[in-house]
Amino acid sequence: MARQSEEIALMSPSPGTRRHLLVHRYGDPEARPKAYIHTALHADEWPGLLVLQKLIPLLDAADAEDGIRGQVTLVPFANPIGLSQRIGGHVSGRYDFDGSGNFNRGWPDLSAAAAERLAGTLTGDAAQDVVAVRAALRSAAADLPRRTANQELRAVILGLSIDADFVLDVHCDSEALVHTYANVRHRDLLAVLGAELDSPVNLLELEAGGGAFDEANAMPWWKIPEHLEEPVALPPACFGVTVELRGQSDVLEAHAEADAAALFRFLQRQGIVAGDPGQLAALGSPPSPLDAVDLVVAPRAGILGYHKDVGDWVKAGEVIASLYDPDARDPVAARLDLSAGTDGILLSRFRDKLAVAGDRIAKIAGTESLSYRKAGALLED
Repeated sequence: MARQSEEIALMSPSPGTRRHLLVHRYGDPEARPKAYIHTALHADEWPGLLVLQKLIPLLDAADAEDGIRGQVTLVPFANPIGLSQRIGGHVSGRYDFDGSGNFNRGWPDLSAAAAERLAGTLTGDAAQDVVAVRAALRSAAADLPRRTANQELRAVILGLSIDADFVLDVHCDSEALVHTYANVRHRDLLAVLGAELDSPVNLLELEAGGGAFDEANAMPWWKIPEHLEEPVALPPACFGVTVELRGQSDVLEAHAEADAAALFRFLQRQGIVAGDPGQLAALGSPPSPLDAVDLVVAPRAGILGYHKDVGDWVKAGEVIASLYDPDARDPVAARLDLSAGTDGILLSRFRDKLAVAGDRIAKIAGTESLSYRKAGALLED
């Protein structure tokens, strides 16, 4: 079945201008499993834009050989609102200019709305209940408000993704290694994806918090039963995962081709695309808790000088960066060393080297949960 491409019209931001969301669909729309993949929800993150341009020809070739066994919905840019937000030549696409905040926070939780539609209908037969839950989630997504451009975009995207078996939200960090985030219920799938991507850090959360897009798709499967009077157990039938493809400046053909091939192999391993993906490489280290990530925070403004690069192994107490105050009379006396709070791998660091108080200037992925980390606060506490 040939790829179907559609432009979904979005509300106009001003007279004389138009917006749309481009969607590519592969496979029979009734087939399973279904994968949903998009990128640039944070519209100032570039690597995924190139990676999906490399993935599309791979899917096209498979499609030409009748090799799409399930279905794939692919959105090559998920945020036309953010992509249009340019100031002084710089795209500022992480936060919406309308004041609604981070584009990847506060996504609707459809659990209660879906449960209301499901009341008294679930049978205990897992296969039948999964079909019913997906229908209820689609209905709840269709009823989301669309009063603003941001609300409309979220309603459209959730309508595309909410019934998928696999939801891959492709991002990048500031300066970083490849890494992934998913719920603890999907440990095994995260290990497979991490191995395909050769990701050295794969993080598991019990409660991510913040309302991120991946969790908005995965979480209803364990939250819906909380809203039902009758006892029911649902499988975690949507693997929602955030894939961080290095840093903002890591937009290289070689990286993009390798990452697209890895995503394609992952789809093959899940039975969505035909073909032999080959033997799965061993994961370098097992997935680790999200709350084992140490956040190194700048306590004041200053210029950063890093002693460590991303990928370096550091020890607790080791200095990873120094913060200098350009307004100080004595630069040596005013220098402030910033140290690691755990043993681990320097996962990411701050690309903008002029920090202000409260900036998280580095993340260190350890293996042991840290007492100061709060559940449900993502990496923002």
